[in-house]
Amino acid sequence: RGTAGDRVQLRLGRAQARININDITGGKMPEKAEAAVVDFNEVIRIMEADMSSARGTFDYPSVFVRRALAKEEIAYGRRDKTQWAGAVADYTRAINLWRDGMRDSPGNPGLGVNPMVLNFRGNALSQLGKFADALTDYQEASEIFTRDRQLRMASLSHANEGLALFGSGRRSEGMSTMQGLSRRDPGLADPHVALAAEYWSIGDV
Repeated sequence: RGTAGDRVQLRLGRAQARININDITGGKMPEKAEAAVVDFNEVIRIMEADMSSARGTFDYPSVFVRRALAKEEIAYGRRDKTQWAGAVADYTRAINLWRDGMRDSPGNPGLGVNPMVLNFRGNALSQLGKFADALTDYQEASEIFTRDRQLRMASLSHANEGLALFGSGRRSEGMSTMQGLSRRDPGLADPHVALAAEYWSIGDV
């Protein structure tokens, strides 16, 4: 049977293989993503049977992120919007685990919250129409990327902020955000596309 660690690695490997098959087919085999979720469920069960070894590791919260991404693939493949709520819950679990680690070990906070996962949760929240909550995630991600000098990633997060502002009906703020971003990072396509769509919608072309 092997050790618990062996079983975790085998399940993770099989889950990733299933995700890869769905990706190769362009998302036309969501049953593979569903099977991957079953694998991730078992990985979490095994890890939680020995929380002393799982707590504080990167692997434990990362499984929730990977399960959330699999749920997104199901949402697209099955056109099942309920999966977005499940993805948000998993992203939130991972983010909270990272925050707990930072509070419990202030002198050694590890890598902290992964800003990419804040973007992922923001995207899932946007799919649920929760643009105000999504905006908060995008803003935090942008701040972390800026602090880490990952400026293109900060720009992408900032573009997501603009889209969330449009989605929440704050069109003038969305326009201002995208206009400023298009000047600061003219090579980024998203602001130009969003502005073109907005100008078209108001007949200013």
